Amino acid sequence: MPSHEELIARYEKGVDLLEAALRDVPDAILDRQPAPGKWTIRQQAAHMADAELVSNARFRWVTAEPGVALPAWDQDKWADALGYGGQSPAEVVALTRRLRQSSAALLRSLPDEAWQRSGIHQERGVVTLLQLVESVAGHLEHHARHIRELRAKFAGA
Repeated sequence: MPSHEELIARYEKGVDLLEAALRDVPDAILDRQPAPGKWTIRQQAAHMADAELVSNARFRWVTAEPGVALPAWDQDKWADALGYGGQSPAEVVALTRRLRQSSAALLRSLPDEAWQRSGIHQERGVVTLLQLVESVAGHLEHHARHIRELRAKFAGA
């Protein structure tokens, strides 16, 4: 199992992966829908910023109010209501980076016992801060990988 510092470093590095995946993507690819009902690269990027906002809040709730209820969120409703299709990838990356920096600073300041504090996720049940950070780190890595895959697929089309 990685140390807390190794996990925080992985978490911070995720935004670099997102930025690299989005670098110089032509608009024709950025806004191309891979399949009906599937998000474009631009929409996936915008989703990462909102996912980071939600995660940032969850880290703080669990740290400050162990046992707190953590609501689920409907990502498709957020995508529609918040105009993911019109958001700037550069602004999304900048916001995601700032939020990750803020959370990383918080996480580094916590005593070891804080990592076992937990909340009650509406869909997943009891989750510790450690589990939340691991999940969020993997979520951004997943989307960065998917964006790279879509870029390769669309470049060859």
